[in-house]
Amino acid sequence: TFSAIGNIEGQWAAAGNPLTSQSELMLVSCDSKDNSCGGGLMDNACEWIVKENSGKVYTEKSYPYVSENGGEEPACKPHGHGVGATIT
Repeated sequence: TFSAIGNIEGQWAAAGNPLTSQSELMLVSCDSKDNSCGGGLMDNACEWIVKENSGKVYTEKSYPYVSENGGEEPACKPHGHGVGATIT
C-alpha cells in the first residue's frame, strides 16, 4: 500500500507534474483487494485505483493518514477528496 503510493508519487513527478504527497489511507481504508493495515501488493493497489476509483489518487492533504486505536482501519470515505494524480 505505502510502496504503491510512493511509486505513483515518483512516476507522477517524473512525468513532469508537481511532486505531491498522495494518500495512503485511501488504499488502507478503501482497497478491498489488499489487507488494509496488514499490507498488500502494489499490483492489487494499482488495479483497485484504476478499476474501482477511476484512476484517481487522492492527495494526502485531502485524505490524511490516521491510525486508529486497536488496529482497526478507519472506514472508507470515497468522496470529497482532492485528486493529486491519475493513473491508467
